[in-house]
Amino acid sequence: MTTLPEGFVAYLIARDAERADAITEFLGRLTDRERTLMRDAAVMGYVQGRRHPHGEEHPKDSAVLQLVIDAALDIPDLYPATAAVSEQATTTRLEYFLQTRQDDGTWGESSSYETDPEWIVERLKRRRAQHPQHEHRIAWRTTTVTTGPIPRIVPAT
Repeated sequence: MTTLPEGFVAYLIARDAERADAITEFLGRLTDRERTLMRDAAVMGYVQGRRHPHGEEHPKDSAVLQLVIDAALDIPDLYPATAAVSEQATTTRLEYFLQTRQDDGTWGESSSYETDPEWIVERLKRRRAQHPQHEHRIAWRTTTVTTGPIPRIVPAT
C-alpha cells in the first residue's frame, strides 16, 4: 500500500475544510426559503440520479429539471418548499424617486418613492427650481414581494 506524503495529506485536509466553510458561508447567505428550495431540488436531483439506468445517456439539464420538479411535486410532504410554490403569489412594483448629486460625485436619494411617472417628473421640475445649484435626476427601482405559506424550513447550519 502506498502512503501519501504528510504535506499532501495536510493540504487535502485543509482543502476539505475550506470547501466545507465555503458551503456553510453560501448557505448562510440564502434566505430560509431559498435554502429549503435548494435542499428539495438537491435531494430530489440526487434521488433521480441514483435511479438513472447505468450505461444510458444522461438527459440534458432541462429534462433533469423537469424530472426533479415532477418528482418533488409528486411527494409534497417530503418536499414542502417545492409544493408551497404553487400557493405563492408574486407582485412587482415599479417605483420612481429623485436623486441629487452629492459633493463627492455620488448620487443620493432625495425623495420618497412614487409609482406615478408624471408626478415624479413634476417633482423633479419643482426640485430643480428650488435647488438650481445641484444636479437632480429621476431614478427607479423595482420591488418584488412573494407571499405564501411557510414550508418546513431547513435551518442554517
